[in-house]
Amino acid sequence: MRAILAAVACGIALTLTGCGGQVGGTARGLFLGYVTDKTEAEVVEKVGKPETVEPATATTLKWIYKKKTFDPDNQSLVDNETILIFQKGADGKFKVVQVIFG
Repeated sequence: MRAILAAVACGIALTLTGCGGQVGGTARGLFLGYVTDKTEAEVVEKVGKPETVEPATATTLKWIYKKKTFDPDNQSLVDNETILIFQKGADGKFKVVQVIFG
């Protein structure tokens, strides 16, 4: 009886451990909806501050988030990086024009 209980306990522990880290953050589709065509302030309000901000040129910015999104079509694997590309519009504000998941 003890052996059976130990086997069941180990099975439960392995199952829970195997699921760890698979789902976290926001699904890619939702994230796209949250950030596409949004200003810097709107993005920060909705999804938080990025880990890294890189000025690509005078008219573009690149924001990098770490482990912020997941791919529901690929076993809900967490993306290591989610990159937002902002472009300065005619109004002088930067808005998200591209999202790269990876």
